[in-house]
Amino acid sequence: MSLAFGIVGALGRMGQAIARASLSDSRLRLVKAFEAAEHPQQGGDFQALTGLRLLSMVKLSTLHKDELTGLAGVIDFSQPESSVQTAGLCAEAKVPLVIGTTGFTKEQQAAIQRAADSIAIVQSSNMSVGVNLLFALTRQAARVLRDKHFDPEITEIHHRLKKDAPSGTAKTLEKILLQEYGWDETQARFGRAGMVGERPKEELGIFALRGGDVVGEHTVFFLGDGERLELKHQATSRDTFAQGALAALLFLQGKPAGLYAMADVLGLN
Repeated sequence: MSLAFGIVGALGRMGQAIARASLSDSRLRLVKAFEAAEHPQQGGDFQALTGLRLLSMVKLSTLHKDELTGLAGVIDFSQPESSVQTAGLCAEAKVPLVIGTTGFTKEQQAAIQRAADSIAIVQSSNMSVGVNLLFALTRQAARVLRDKHFDPEITEIHHRLKKDAPSGTAKTLEKILLQEYGWDETQARFGRAGMVGERPKEELGIFALRGGDVVGEHTVFFLGDGERLELKHQATSRDTFAQGALAALLFLQGKPAGLYAMADVLGLN
């Protein structure tokens, strides 16, 4: 018997990719689609976009926990405000949740953590196998190179329509590097311009490029004297993220309440 689930942000790029990916997974069945009332494709033909026929497209402004009750899970790739709303409603309805949204404030993240006290949640800035391996390799490399005077830097590239910068994946890489180098958030620098002086030894530079239709590219640099190491991941299709989100939903079945990461889903922890 397939597991019924819903998507919040169903008309977005990732929402559509997840809907299409679910067609080839007999274990899952998309039965609910939720999207913001102001979305330009709201009221359009969801079947034409994804190949899936749905009874209705529920507007997020009218979303109620009753719409979620009985679902095996919800996948949310929307905006921070609506993802926080989803987390609260899922907690009330006792429905597991996968969150791929990025750009949360500390207060919004705290709200998600409170929801995770009641339900199982997978939250990740990136759902792909390769990126989560990049996280692990970055941590391993930092532990070796931090005492060898290698300077860490991060660059990321995304399509012109991406709203937040730097990306959630870049922020995860930032967090890993700051932890391993023993630095705090004040030592992260987002871009450089003007007469900035020599690069301090205890500084992490992060740079965001935007343009074209780039799905996602992230590079971690370890810059030493006479040599450098680059760890790079390039995504050429959103399908890899969609498959990861579906794997996370399956992972949550029967799990106790708590906040999980894709490293848990992929067995990397």
